[in-house]
Amino acid sequence: MADERDWEFVKAQLPSGWRELAVERGLIHPQPPQLHTKVTDIEQVLRPLLYRIGLESSLQVAVSTATAARSQVAVGDGEDAAKSAKLVELSAPALHYWERKLAGYLAELVARMLDPEGLRSAERWHGYEVVVVDGTTETCPGADGTTARVVYAMRLSDLTMLGCHATDKHGTESMRIFDVHPGQLWMGDRFYANPYDVAWVVDARAHVLVRYKFNALPLYDAEGASFDVMEHVRQLKKPGQMAEWPACVHPKKHAPIRGRLCAVRLPEEEAEKVRHRLREEDPKVSAQSLEAAAWLILFTTAPAERLTTAEVLALYRVRWQMELEIRRNKSIGGMDKLPNFREDTIATWLYGKLLIQQIARRIPSPAVAFPPSAVRIAFLPASGPGPREAPRPHRARRLRDVARDGPRLPSHPRRPASGTAARSAQPRRPFP
Repeated sequence: MADERDWEFVKAQLPSGWRELAVERGLIHPQPPQLHTKVTDIEQVLRPLLYRIGLESSLQVAVSTATAARSQVAVGDGEDAAKSAKLVELSAPALHYWERKLAGYLAELVARMLDPEGLRSAERWHGYEVVVVDGTTETCPGADGTTARVVYAMRLSDLTMLGCHATDKHGTESMRIFDVHPGQLWMGDRFYANPYDVAWVVDARAHVLVRYKFNALPLYDAEGASFDVMEHVRQLKKPGQMAEWPACVHPKKHAPIRGRLCAVRLPEEEAEKVRHRLREEDPKVSAQSLEAAAWLILFTTAPAERLTTAEVLALYRVRWQMELEIRRNKSIGGMDKLPNFREDTIATWLYGKLLIQQIARRIPSPAVAFPPSAVRIAFLPASGPGPREAPRPHRARRLRDVARDGPRLPSHPRRPASGTAARSAQPRRPFP
């Protein structure tokens, strides 16, 4: 049956030990046959759950489809075949119960699907592996404000996702939730312009490139005196004129970090667009922010012999690729279609989406073998079309990501603490 082959293909893409992981986490407890326990294998839950998340169907549709699939297999091939197919009859509340507690398990599956050898195999930008970090918010229908937040780390050279974290509405965007490797150049917008993120990256023997944010990233000169950013950038009066100045960051309980402040004067029409956006976001925007909109101001720790001022400014403009990837992830991948207001269910939903997209990205890879039949997203064999037809597969989804934590994991970074403020600061709160 072609649909069975589809599910076999999905299972083949899961990381090794995915069944054992459920036992290790206490999700599945081996029981003797005489107890007639309904769920004895995580596959019995994972199959309808991924069906529900992938098709964005209701709980009732997912369990009804699974029940119909089991009946079809039992009638056609016998009861033993239905048991071998790991199809069980679950109620909608039972599937929701599983959905509430599987976020950490799915997060670990996505993490294990990352190829660690790929971290250093991409093309470099003047010897750097450029990693762009950015985040997006998700909102349930009818919700007032943000419901959840997803933060991504993407390798710029091939648009491969290196990291992905889902947090609740209280989570913040930070580089400190990711593993940083020597030789990388981490690039982010104003949200990441703070001494702690800079220290986190530099302590990993990597470099950082962020858009400067007043008050959040105080700068100092070589003698330790305060560095007046506006006094320096006002020297750039003509559009396109650029310059750089040496500047230092002084994280608390950390040695000063040397870097460069790079700036370019923007055309007046672009500056006006920025000011218009600032006024829309905050009617009480400061006069300093409106004046600073005339320049693109960046801070980087990359040395000038590796990246010139013009190259730093040009490189930052390429980060819009990350924003396109996030929009594609939400529009095609359905990341913004949250199921309800429960934070545990939302976490499972987000990591389930990431897992499905990780599997979908492997489909066009020549290193992955799959059966000659068409691979469809509807991998539950039903006797007929259900309330919602399966959509055509989106094979060109360019997403490669990894989730590092779950509801029960600590929110602090995993690198051993060194007593610096960069280690002690808590950048976010994971789903409870």
